[in-house]
Amino acid sequence: MRVLWTGVLAACSASTPASSPSPQSETAPAPTQSTVASDPYHPVPRDTVDSETYQGWKQYSLHCARCHGDDALGSTFGPSLVDAFGPQGEISDRVNFLEVLHGSRAEKGMPSAVKMGLDSTYFEGLYRYLAGRGSGKFKGGRPARLF
Repeated sequence: MRVLWTGVLAACSASTPASSPSPQSETAPAPTQSTVASDPYHPVPRDTVDSETYQGWKQYSLHCARCHGDDALGSTFGPSLVDAFGPQGEISDRVNFLEVLHGSRAEKGMPSAVKMGLDSTYFEGLYRYLAGRGSGKFKGGRPARLF
């Protein structure tokens, strides 16, 4: 048994370890837009917005998208907010927007912000996001947040 272990140890120590490439010699190129695999679940953002507008988008996604669609284009249940905030739309300024959030469209089925659970601290960011969608400044989809 002792002879066997001595032979194994001698064989291991006699062989030279395979040379491994140095980490500096094999640097992979940084991924670019063309080399990154397409991900249909996480598309690249088309807009970059400030933090307040980004929070507005998040609140829209949480409270409004279920009726007005993911990109505010409307659905069979709720009208297009892109049209409502557009040049010919019914919501022409912040005052009209705040009236809607406070329940002025209850007869049409639009609940007040309080009933939806939307905190008033997000109203400005939500207005900026929807006004940007209506004016064409922002595209659909998740925006990137500017830090």
